Amino acid sequence: MRIIAGKYKGKVLHSFEADNIRPTSDMVKEAICSKLQFDFPGSVVLDLFGGTGNFGFETISRGAGEVYICDNNDKSISIINKNRQLLGVDVNVLKGDYNKCLKMLSAKDVKFDIIFLDPPYATTYGEQAMQVIYKYQLLNEDGILVFEHAKDKQFSYDHYQLLDKKRYGIKEVSYFKVMYDKID
Repeated sequence: MRIIAGKYKGKVLHSFEADNIRPTSDMVKEAICSKLQFDFPGSVVLDLFGGTGNFGFETISRGAGEVYICDNNDKSISIINKNRQLLGVDVNVLKGDYNKCLKMLSAKDVKFDIIFLDPPYATTYGEQAMQVIYKYQLLNEDGILVFEHAKDKQFSYDHYQLLDKKRYGIKEVSYFKVMYDKID
């Protein structure tokens, strides 16, 4: 797992093996980052379900202004902090489940330009997180929510407009825009 482009291009990030950790592959990360390349400079980014922080650190390398990485696993938090030290970057690391992290960010009144969701595939955490993000209005109206999930996953995305989706083997990446004008 490495940084693909930008200031830290070529740096190999720390990682670890675990059943519940599945870092986004370099190929998928490159495809996402190529699509969003003009959105990164100066942006505020959230890497929810951060794992190793792979996506968050890639966005820093590509010019993101402020990055938050959230995970609830102690080992993940340790790896994220090791990667932060390796790159010598300032990143906001939050420990907690997605609900706790999103609530903390709402209390701080943080708004995001890009939110990346890569939850465990066998859960509904991603869909639930999308609803909490909407509830707290954490995604800027012109922001992008990127959701990596199993390719055959069926889910509702009320309050979001699907902009695009791409398949990569057993996974799919969906890109959404939030639709706050539908607030009840």
